[in-house]
Amino acid sequence: MRFLDALKRIWQAWMGFGDRRYDLRRVIWVSFTATAVVTTLIMGLSVYGRYMTQTQETMREDNQTLLTQANYQFTSFLRNMMKVSDSLYYSVIKETDLETNSVSDAFRLLYDTNKDMIERIALFSEDGELLEVAPATKRKEAVSLFHQNWYKETILREENITFGMPEVERLFEDSGGEYTRVIPMSRVVQLNRGNETEKGILLIQLKQSNIADILSNILMTGNSYLYLTNEDGEIIYHPKQELIESGYLQEKKIDLHKSEDNRYLDAGNEKEYFSKTIGYTGWKIVGVVQNEGISLNSFKSGLLIVFLLLFFLSVMALINMHLSKRLSAPMQRLEEAVNKIEAGDLDTHIEASGFYEVWHLGRAISDMQDTLKQLMDDIVAEHEAKRRSELMVLQNQINPHFLYNTLDIIVWMIENEKREEAVEVVTALARFFRISLSNGKTIIPVEDEIEHVRNYLMIQERRFKNRFSYTLDMEEGLGQYGTIKLILQPIVENCIYHAMEFMDGDGVIQISVRKDKETILFTVSDNGCGMTEDIVEQIMAGKKVSKGKGGVGLQNVQERLQLVFGDGFGMMIHSEPDEGTEVSIRIPVVLWEELAERGLDSV
Repeated sequence: MRFLDALKRIWQAWMGFGDRRYDLRRVIWVSFTATAVVTTLIMGLSVYGRYMTQTQETMREDNQTLLTQANYQFTSFLRNMMKVSDSLYYSVIKETDLETNSVSDAFRLLYDTNKDMIERIALFSEDGELLEVAPATKRKEAVSLFHQNWYKETILREENITFGMPEVERLFEDSGGEYTRVIPMSRVVQLNRGNETEKGILLIQLKQSNIADILSNILMTGNSYLYLTNEDGEIIYHPKQELIESGYLQEKKIDLHKSEDNRYLDAGNEKEYFSKTIGYTGWKIVGVVQNEGISLNSFKSGLLIVFLLLFFLSVMALINMHLSKRLSAPMQRLEEAVNKIEAGDLDTHIEASGFYEVWHLGRAISDMQDTLKQLMDDIVAEHEAKRRSELMVLQNQINPHFLYNTLDIIVWMIENEKREEAVEVVTALARFFRISLSNGKTIIPVEDEIEHVRNYLMIQERRFKNRFSYTLDMEEGLGQYGTIKLILQPIVENCIYHAMEFMDGDGVIQISVRKDKETILFTVSDNGCGMTEDIVEQIMAGKKVSKGKGGVGLQNVQERLQLVFGDGFGMMIHSEPDEGTEVSIRIPVVLWEELAERGLDSV
């Protein structure tokens, strides 16, 4: 409003110059009339655009509902198939002594019950021998079981049911002579032979046509459609599968993990992508909404509005061309300067020129600019000093319980005449504190940071015997690059005290250091209880969360990383309940001496 009042006064002052009052009034009338017409058209266009936006939003919401329905149906299908697998394993295979009994009848019964969804059920021994199959057939001797991708995945994840990529069934003889596409669902099972047990593989080949039936029965609105991908984005099913496989059609590979609501807008192709993750598999159902719902009449109406808008804009531009040169130039320069100041450039030169009001306003803004610069400099200096002080306090704090417990371990070892182990622990403790202190320095070589966490893990391993194991792997040539000290120890401490809380001997902590292009990537992973996304967000925010998990130490690490290296670097946490946690830290590749020369060692 102040800007409009100042502009109004400038116009009134200029209108009083010379004997041009009548002509200028007419010019102003014409200009304002043209502006009103243009404003009316813009409002009409805005209403029209809002209508089209609401129409597309309704279509989008309908398709999202259908996508949820498809996800529910597909998840139900997979859950039923997993129940079949569980029934075969726990009620048949585990309860049967293969040395004296057969599972043929149970296999045949379950196959006959579910043959509309299952192509074949087979049981293999660990060495690849076919023990049972329903319906009865022979295995192709030329096809190696051990070279099958689904078999490799099953061996790697023997505690879980594994879903493989769709493939042409080629393990068994097919009397019909047709190529059948199946989805392998497999798991490692325990086979009983008398008093001995051995591992086996239970394979259930699901008919791929089930996917097509589920997804094709969901009628998306407009020209929208659904397709299915694995967790790596590879297409499992597409309504135009043959065109995809022949290369005549390509579906854009997108990463919906980067979006908060699993939504991606491809403006170039006028497409919107939505996805739902299918439980148990990591697969995604992707819905593609094509924004082509504008009718021919709407298109013509849009063209008419655009034409009228351009016409009146051109007329108004010609009428106001001369006026704008005299009236708007000083205000435009002042506005540009103010925008630069608003964007953070406080060194922008303010030119006080033009009419009195504009000149006076420019002088006032210039004075305000000088005052604002001084205040901001004071605030930034005070805030930076406070922040560095707080971070240094957090960085240099040493957990007294860790020291007390370590000393108790040393005393116990000495009392039990385990002097060599006591010497190792004392040596590790000394090295631990030597690197922790580092003569007050914050920047240390990567090799020192790895040595620090190695000493910490060695001490904790002696303390928590049979609780966990660990590995340290650093790529050669990275030791002399610079990093902030004490960034790995808080993460490892969380792994030991929280992730391994209910584990006894099965805990594994893996630490790796790799060079990734122009960055160094630290990765700390464990196979503990994992966390939900809500808990991860609270930890990254430095909040205390349930079950004793604390995020203050990790938040301290994140703040120190971004304070030294900037917002483009720092820490990321990826965790899934019951799947473990992976914490990665990314820093730039800079030699330790170079970081010290930059003066960053005092941060």
